[in-house]
Amino acid sequence: MKTINADIAAELILELFKAKPWLNEPKIMTEDDYYAKDEAIIFLRHMAIHNANSFDGVSAPAQRIVSGFLLDLMGKFMRPEHLLHQKTWLIDDSKSLDEQALQIIAAEITDSPLLSQERH
Repeated sequence: MKTINADIAAELILELFKAKPWLNEPKIMTEDDYYAKDEAIIFLRHMAIHNANSFDGVSAPAQRIVSGFLLDLMGKFMRPEHLLHQKTWLIDDSKSLDEQALQIIAAEITDSPLLSQERH
């Protein structure tokens, strides 16, 4: 186990995109995608726990939300003025880099007030 900072977390998200390029295929979100937010959150949780290898069965709007969330998360890690840039995470460094990224995503899903309210 080791503690990492936001710079390393951003690099791990990039490694996740390299290991799973289907997560970042060119997708542009639309205003109508919002209705798929719950499906996207469910998929992110599933992916973080089970290390999914495809969007199998996930709607196109939810896919766009997932991709957008991951890119946004990586961007927040890289911006010194963002609160997430000051955060650290404890990860299992015996896992592959993409699995380490999934640990961070799982932690952020759990810690996010916006995403955690979906559990109610």
